[in-house]
Amino acid sequence: MMIQTTNHSSARRPVRAWLLGILSFGLIACCITVSAFADSPHTIVDMAGRNVTLSGRAERIITTFKPATLSVLSLGLADRLVAVDSFSPRVRINTAVYPGICELPRIGNRSTGLNMETVIALKPDLVILYAQKDGILTADRLGRSGIPAIVILPESLDSIKETLRIIARAAGCPERADTVIQAVDHVVAMVHARTASLKARERKTVYYAGPDGFFSTAPGGMLQDEMISQAGGINAAHDLSGFFKSISPEQFVQWNPDAVFACREIRSSAGKYLGKPELAEVKAVKSGQFFCIPSSHAPWDFPSPLSVLGVLWAGKRLYPDRFHDIDLIKEIDRFHEILFSRSFTEMGGRLEDTLDP
Repeated sequence: MMIQTTNHSSARRPVRAWLLGILSFGLIACCITVSAFADSPHTIVDMAGRNVTLSGRAERIITTFKPATLSVLSLGLADRLVAVDSFSPRVRINTAVYPGICELPRIGNRSTGLNMETVIALKPDLVILYAQKDGILTADRLGRSGIPAIVILPESLDSIKETLRIIARAAGCPERADTVIQAVDHVVAMVHARTASLKARERKTVYYAGPDGFFSTAPGGMLQDEMISQAGGINAAHDLSGFFKSISPEQFVQWNPDAVFACREIRSSAGKYLGKPELAEVKAVKSGQFFCIPSSHAPWDFPSPLSVLGVLWAGKRLYPDRFHDIDLIKEIDRFHEILFSRSFTEMGGRLEDTLDP
């Protein structure tokens, strides 16, 4: 709301001053309420349905896997990290946003296990854990030791947004989650405005090649499936279920996808498969519609707020005519500025989305 202050009669100035005073008082009261809530004991419900009570705002945070770390950084809470998992300092966007992450203690990872003695010794106000493997048991164990621990499961755009809300509430700054979520919703709306009118016969089929190899793919229910759908496409493996599935080359040929999106982990090998003679008649191969999912700083098919940029990128690659008015780098820069106060370009980011057969 903007209050004009030019060329009005002096008789209206007292009213204007009164209104400004009321607005200012309201804002101050709101800030006091939020601050008081954050500095007093409060209970939040994590994504495993567990009630977790914190004595106040979480000022000392430990993250135990990469999606948790990137979520914390996207909320502008880098200065509250006191330890991270062993993989997070290897993610380029993490070090670009917060170089100090490389100096933080590392407490292991969910694959090899966490160093619980180090976690407890650091006396965190909050530990953020995963839902898979022993994450819930570990959270309960920490709780019995007097350390609040929440479990998150960011496996869809909606659950990524809920992850942000839970972490921001625990940190006593729920408005930070609102800012990031609004940016995510803006990108989704931008994509839907250009793909909603697609007829069923116009929607392109996409094969997603996953981290375990070219013939490993994401079935329905996984984040990658949702990203393809949100972009207006159809995941070739949508009717499969579970976690990453291995398929045969014959199944790939039978699906005959219009496009191939490969994750970054197999970028160097995916092109070799696309050059095989037995795949030459697949539509994606014949038309050259095969890409590596961006970016150089963080993979966008990885659970984080950046996944929504993967949706925008996919829409642009699948339906360039419908996205002709979208400057992809400009939108990516704007999104990074909102989350990290620095643009993608300023951080030296590159799409790097080509695959050579």
